[in-house]
Amino acid sequence: MRDYKRLIPFLRPYLPQIVATWCCTVLVTATTLLIAPLAGNAFQAIGAKDLSLLNLTALSIIGLYAVKGLFTYGQEYLSYLVTNKVVVDLRVRLYEHLQGLSLDFYGRWHSGELLSRMMNDITNLQLTIVTSFTAIIPQSLLLIGLLVYIFILNWQLSLLTLVSLPLIVQLMRWFAAGLRRISEQVQQKTADITAHVQETVSQIRVVKSFTMERKETAKFRAENRKALGISMGAVQILATQSPVIALLQASAAVGIVWLGGLQIINGQLTLPQLIAFATALGIMTDPGSTLSKAFAIIAQGSASIHRIFELLDTQPSVTERPDAQPLREVLGRINFENVAFAYDQKPVLAAINLNVRAGESIALVGRTGAGKSTLVNLIPRFYDPTAGRLVIDGTDIRDVTLESLRRQIAFVPQEIALFRGTIQDNIAYGKPDATGPEIEAAARAANAHQFISALPDGYLTEVGERGAKLSGGEKQRIAIARAVLRDPKILILDEATSSLDAETEVLVREALDKLMQGRTTFIIAHRLYTVEHVDRVIVLDAGRIVEEGKHQELVSRGGLYQKLYEIQFQNK
Repeated sequence: MRDYKRLIPFLRPYLPQIVATWCCTVLVTATTLLIAPLAGNAFQAIGAKDLSLLNLTALSIIGLYAVKGLFTYGQEYLSYLVTNKVVVDLRVRLYEHLQGLSLDFYGRWHSGELLSRMMNDITNLQLTIVTSFTAIIPQSLLLIGLLVYIFILNWQLSLLTLVSLPLIVQLMRWFAAGLRRISEQVQQKTADITAHVQETVSQIRVVKSFTMERKETAKFRAENRKALGISMGAVQILATQSPVIALLQASAAVGIVWLGGLQIINGQLTLPQLIAFATALGIMTDPGSTLSKAFAIIAQGSASIHRIFELLDTQPSVTERPDAQPLREVLGRINFENVAFAYDQKPVLAAINLNVRAGESIALVGRTGAGKSTLVNLIPRFYDPTAGRLVIDGTDIRDVTLESLRRQIAFVPQEIALFRGTIQDNIAYGKPDATGPEIEAAARAANAHQFISALPDGYLTEVGERGAKLSGGEKQRIAIARAVLRDPKILILDEATSSLDAETEVLVREALDKLMQGRTTFIIAHRLYTVEHVDRVIVLDAGRIVEEGKHQELVSRGGLYQKLYEIQFQNK
């Protein structure tokens, strides 16, 4: 229940609707409670052969059901209204929280797991909240009201009724504990299945190229069979719960009929009173059964709510200081001052001292795992150094707001993933209020206008998922146009031409050259001939700067750069 208490802040904004729901619930309970004595009156009228009383009683019962139906509608409508609003707020809050988490979090969590918690677990929680409003609260009120009524009617029969209650409650707790345990396993397995689908669909070209369709399908089938096996454990509990509780209720009912009959024979009870008592008892059967199922749903929902708040409790490793100030327009002078970085206590960078002039182009080269990507990821504070500091135009980047810092920086990665929507939407992604002429000017600067204009829908062409409808070179140029439109002072390029044909590479390189003009640029270089004209080459090895200088200087120096250069060009 501790996790459920954490829903209170999400429920508080809808307190008026919740109060209205409870009012409808109380009125539904009140009308239901009046049915039992009216049933007794009907049989009393029959015994007395009083037709007018019988007609009045019958009409009263019909009227009560009509009024009950009206309040039941209000109760259910308001319950679903509040629940759906809470679910939307919670899902948006979770998405907003995920957007604010640092990159190291996404290195530890699989996207399929996150999707499962955001969609499946919140859907389960939705059912739980609805059940609380439409079942637990009203049925509990009805059960309490009926218990009071039957005690007033006949306390001896009522005590017999209560004999079975402790056993029923204990059974419900036992069933709920088993369901919660199984539900956690089901949710985790659902997350595994979601992750498998997300991974194989996003990598479908690899799957098909290696003809692994059957193997992936077999793995998917095996995971689903495991999920089925776990789910059937919950089904067994649910299937056992209802008949066991029904048996206890039936046993109590038989005992009551026997004792009531004995009291009638002895003159302690009249038949209409027994009928009214039996009617109330019959009405109690429904809330008892409903509550047992509702508590099973609550038990299953508790696993989901725990998984949701586990994510919401995760804190970003990179945060803004309370007194952080916006970073004003920068020139682009960047200083790494004795910077070190470790990931999960594994050293990645050590003693990095690097001063970069405004507008200077810097190439970062080195073996795989040397720390090139980590170094540039420190500039927009995707990660924070574990030692030292990084300064832009004399300001420690930890003293400025993240948004103002990242607005000064643009990335053009090697693997371009466009967003679903149009080409225009993707170019304007970093500047949503950009005008049509601004978007076209950025596309022209990126050598993209010509191919965009040749498309049937031009800038309104849908790019497909991750830009699937465009070629690699076209996606690269759209990414460059996006960076041009943002007009950053600091530019980070991750060898944006490595997978292109010669003709397309020329177009992309021309666009990149235009983009780099007047901007401080960091180029992660995999092919060394692409860095021949940069201002300075920084050679990294095992997280340290081992060489720096111009391309020709380093080639003739006889160090690591020369070795890397010879390896690349020995067959040329």
